[in-house]
Amino acid sequence: MKKFMLLASIRLTVACLFWLTVLTFWGTIYQVDHGIYQAQDRFFNSMFFLVGFVPIPGGMLTMGLLFFNLLFSFFVHYQAGWRMPGLMLIHIGLMMMLLGGFFTKVTGIEANVSLFEGEGRNAAISLTEWEISYSDELHSVQKYQAVDLDDLKRGREFSFMTMEEDTDPEEEVRFEVLEVLDHARGLRPDPSVEASGLSPANSAGFVALEELEKLKNPESLEPGVRLKVSGVKGVEEIVLTPRDQRPLGLELDDGSGRFLMLRKKRYELPLFMELNDFSRSYYPGTETPSDYRSMITVHLSEDMQRHVVIKMNEPFRLNGWTFFQQSFAVTDDSEMSVFAVTRNFGRLIPYWATGITSVGLAMHFLQMQWMQLARKRRRKS
Repeated sequence: MKKFMLLASIRLTVACLFWLTVLTFWGTIYQVDHGIYQAQDRFFNSMFFLVGFVPIPGGMLTMGLLFFNLLFSFFVHYQAGWRMPGLMLIHIGLMMMLLGGFFTKVTGIEANVSLFEGEGRNAAISLTEWEISYSDELHSVQKYQAVDLDDLKRGREFSFMTMEEDTDPEEEVRFEVLEVLDHARGLRPDPSVEASGLSPANSAGFVALEELEKLKNPESLEPGVRLKVSGVKGVEEIVLTPRDQRPLGLELDDGSGRFLMLRKKRYELPLFMELNDFSRSYYPGTETPSDYRSMITVHLSEDMQRHVVIKMNEPFRLNGWTFFQQSFAVTDDSEMSVFAVTRNFGRLIPYWATGITSVGLAMHFLQMQWMQLARKRRRKS
């Protein structure tokens, strides 16, 4: 019972709020030299972070403690009566707000889609996440397997299965992670040094990786991976970088071909979107766009489609996905529209939480005013 009382303590509430204030101030100072994304990862997206050898509670742990503090205080301090509904609604609203943030963190996606006029696509490309794709030579775009780069650590093994539809799935190629770097560049062989044995395979001619200092903007990071491979003819190691101009071709033991590539992660969309036309207008006498919009056709199935206009400040939403008109590019003979794509199934949770909290605050304020007026009446009588 004492543990429950400790978790429901107002002192814990004050301590969590105070520490979140400290993290906010600390992270604001930190981002000046390291960038906002590294500050977010270090202070707010972590359970702990190290200062020297000392582990310091991060934002995720602090907000988790605050959630359980609100939850336990809801039950420990609840008392039946007309005075409590306002306070209970405040607790529920704040807990929903914390849960909504966690839900968005876990399930949210940020990506983009770039389309030339007349072009269509049913996949979005992540801004910061990477994957290793594996495909056959006949279906390199439509059919592929992939493993997330975030899941790879030194020493981990993974494999890809057969891609033929008329055969039972079985392991084709097995990989072991020898090296994975957040930001790196590929190194070509030194012509003055004679090579011994098989060189690591790479479509751009890289044979090794050099780790580089991490950039402030994660969208500019270029990771590198070095893999040990089995089940492939004439190849023992592979080096993959984003600078590879084409997928790396592999020949399996049975003579069939496969292609491997390190690329930005793809997310399959619940639609096929086709750009029919793009238009823009400028402020008079300037080259600053005042408005730009895209006329697209959304194919939901073979027999179901709709025409949609996406423009500045007027996104298109469908089943938790939101498509924003982000930017555009113009070439000599065509125009390209760029859409920012987000997936947030909990988009409405903050609105509900804010509404519930506001109603609870209003109820509690009116209750306190009513009680104060009742006391004054009793004194006068």
